[in-house]
Amino acid sequence: MKWLCLLCFVLQLGCQQSYQGDFLQIKMIAPQQAVLLIVQKGKTVSYGGGLDAVGEKTSWQGEMDAEQQEKYQTLLHDTRWQTVVPASDNNRGTGYYDVELLTSTLDTKFKLALDNKSATSLYHFLLQDVSQERLEKHLRSLPRPDIDVIIDRKLKNK
Repeated sequence: MKWLCLLCFVLQLGCQQSYQGDFLQIKMIAPQQAVLLIVQKGKTVSYGGGLDAVGEKTSWQGEMDAEQQEKYQTLLHDTRWQTVVPASDNNRGTGYYDVELLTSTLDTKFKLALDNKSATSLYHFLLQDVSQERLEKHLRSLPRPDIDVIIDRKLKNK
């Protein structure tokens, strides 16, 4: 009987989800638009857009540098979501942010209107400052014109 209780206890511990670090999911839903941004452990950012976002799938993952991590933590702190969880906004209009936040002391979900300043600041930072990196590697791989091409262009425009 003792072995059976011990086995049940071990199985129960093994089946529980363990805390893996802070997690933020912010999904922007609007007519003809959807963007999913996920931040794990305050460093790893995942991005999904369009149908991927609707299906909660991501198509890109990257890491924030130290400066971006600091700005992210500041923006997240400024939302005050970790101390005062906002009530879901039922007057959202045609679009909204769907937010999920998980920390060691908090596990919450809520929806906010697209005009919510805190959510918009955080969303824009993650989308424009961090996720922009997904395009940078393609831009860097484009051929650069040499000095002769630049001079020819300037001469043609005169």
